[in-house]
Amino acid sequence: MTSKFDLTEGPILNKLISMALPIMATSFMQMAFNLADMFWLSSIEGGVAASGTASLYVWLSMALIWIGRMGAQIGVSQNMGRGEPDTARRYAQNSFGIAVILGILFAAFVIIFQHPLIGFFNIDDPTISLYARQYLVSTAFALPFIFAHQVITGVFIGFGNTKIPFYINSLGLLINIAITPMLIFWAGMGVVGAGVGTIIASIINLVLKIWVMRKWKGRPFPEFKLFARLESGICRQIFRWGVPIGMESALFTLLFMIVTRLVSDFGDGALAAQRVGSQVESLAWMMAGGFASAVTAFMGQNFGAKKYGRMRKAYAISLITMGSYGLFVTFVLFVFAGPLIGIFLSCPYEIQMGVGYLRIFAVTQTLFCMEEVAAGSFRGRGMTINPTIVSVTSNVIRVILAYSMVTFTDLGVYGIWIGIAISVTIRSIWMLVWYKISMRKKLPKHDEISECSAA
Repeated sequence: MTSKFDLTEGPILNKLISMALPIMATSFMQMAFNLADMFWLSSIEGGVAASGTASLYVWLSMALIWIGRMGAQIGVSQNMGRGEPDTARRYAQNSFGIAVILGILFAAFVIIFQHPLIGFFNIDDPTISLYARQYLVSTAFALPFIFAHQVITGVFIGFGNTKIPFYINSLGLLINIAITPMLIFWAGMGVVGAGVGTIIASIINLVLKIWVMRKWKGRPFPEFKLFARLESGICRQIFRWGVPIGMESALFTLLFMIVTRLVSDFGDGALAAQRVGSQVESLAWMMAGGFASAVTAFMGQNFGAKKYGRMRKAYAISLITMGSYGLFVTFVLFVFAGPLIGIFLSCPYEIQMGVGYLRIFAVTQTLFCMEEVAAGSFRGRGMTINPTIVSVTSNVIRVILAYSMVTFTDLGVYGIWIGIAISVTIRSIWMLVWYKISMRKKLPKHDEISECSAA
């Protein structure tokens, strides 16, 4: 592995920033697209509520996407750190095969069961229900391509090169941003146009990533087989790493659906306010998630190389960096809540609810951003079950608190969001404390290489 992508050497902060910035920029681009998509759909009556409802099932697909992507990211990073590129390549190939299979199966599932899936939310307006099914089905056809190109992103991140997936992902998002309004309005496809735009952009994204994996001179491996024979031992390890993260993502989404069902009792306006508020709030969690991916790759390579002291320093630096970012987001969301919500909603009642949503969640951002550093550090060491336990337990608490607040107080929909904010704070504190304990008990204070040299 060239020193340029070797995360086991060189200044820690520079390496982390050079890794994290492209991932965070990609997350920002994704957020920009989501907001643009929502802006265009707001021109269709009921479009925002419909897409927000259907998007929950697309979000649910992340549970399966994480299996292949995290298998590639951890497998590649740890084995490159150990100096075993051939093993890293095998992890990449097996992760790709798993992702393609899972993507096809999940797409078929949501298409076949579209009626009961949307019916779960008990939407009163039949037009919104129809739009939600149309958006869900059209987007589902993009899922196999998204599953596949996400794995290649994980391969490059594990390798230490985040710029290539950033360039390709950005191009895909720009294409999506450009063609979606044409499909929605000029082609008269309505909400289906948003899904078709995602299909086209996802195919282009995947084709470009396959090309760089097989032909580009800076590719991670000399050879990469798209349809290599799956190896049982490597597949089992990929699932051991990926399934806990997938379960975490799936249960989070399912429990969020239950909370959304509670919100729907307060009308379509509340659903629209939550949809817009959550997208604006993604200013924090998409960026923090991107930084966590860089931390996972950094920790993975250094764990493979047994450079434990470097891991400890990187963790401290990452906490300071993301804590500072979280404070900035808290300020922006709280102070500018009104103007941010007003960009996407025009009804005064919906704007009022959206402002309340942002200000409630603004206070959770600093701890949340720091929590993502701890979660990424766990995963880089291959300890994926630890953050899953924290997330799943706190998300169950989330539903209990949300239901209790709406049932036993007069806060209405704000009570639901306050309950969620409390559960987020509990999760963040728990994750940070657990990783601190884990570092003390399970992470040696000195590099094994250094100890051997000293001996």
